[in-house]
Amino acid sequence: MQLEDLRQSWLNSPEEAAPINPSQLDKLLASRPGVVEKMRRSARWETAFTAFLVLVSPFALFIAETLIFRIYGVIMTVMGLGLLYYYYRMLGMLSRMLVVEGNVRGHLQQLAAGLRALLRFYYRLTLALGPALMIFNLGYFVGMELARPGPFRWKFLLIMSGVLLGCGVLVQVLAVYGTRWYLQRLYGQHLDRLEANLAELEEVAN
Repeated sequence: MQLEDLRQSWLNSPEEAAPINPSQLDKLLASRPGVVEKMRRSARWETAFTAFLVLVSPFALFIAETLIFRIYGVIMTVMGLGLLYYYYRMLGMLSRMLVVEGNVRGHLQQLAAGLRALLRFYYRLTLALGPALMIFNLGYFVGMELARPGPFRWKFLLIMSGVLLGCGVLVQVLAVYGTRWYLQRLYGQHLDRLEANLAELEEVAN
């Protein structure tokens, strides 16, 4: 079923549009073209990369001699496991876009809104990660300084704080624009196209 056919079916029916079968829905989504499949492909690649990091990160506990790198290995493993669940949710939501549940337009609008919420969560998590790591690094240096025999080096800590703050600001700026561009390229542009077509169909139906 093409886009114009779906418009006519909604215009000619005084009641809510009747559901279409999965093959018709697949053709409809493919005519956009293939927006769902493109997002699924991106999510699969990200899932595979995250799974690789989860498998590799624990080796830092055995290879790294410095405590902070071992801690980073634990952090990356825990975050990787959390992201695997995130991508599991995303792939499930994208798969449900190809399954007809009642009204097609409302079904896709609801799933698109859920996917948009997942992307916002990922974006906010990325922005929160920079300051959290900066505070962690500063705490690590303070702890190492307290454990070191001898007088407390305030000047050294002030210099390290300035370096960490400068690097943190730079990383945060890069994270804001880089993550926004990354998510838009992998998912946002396809989701925008799908939402625009759904909004257009809703305007025609009204």
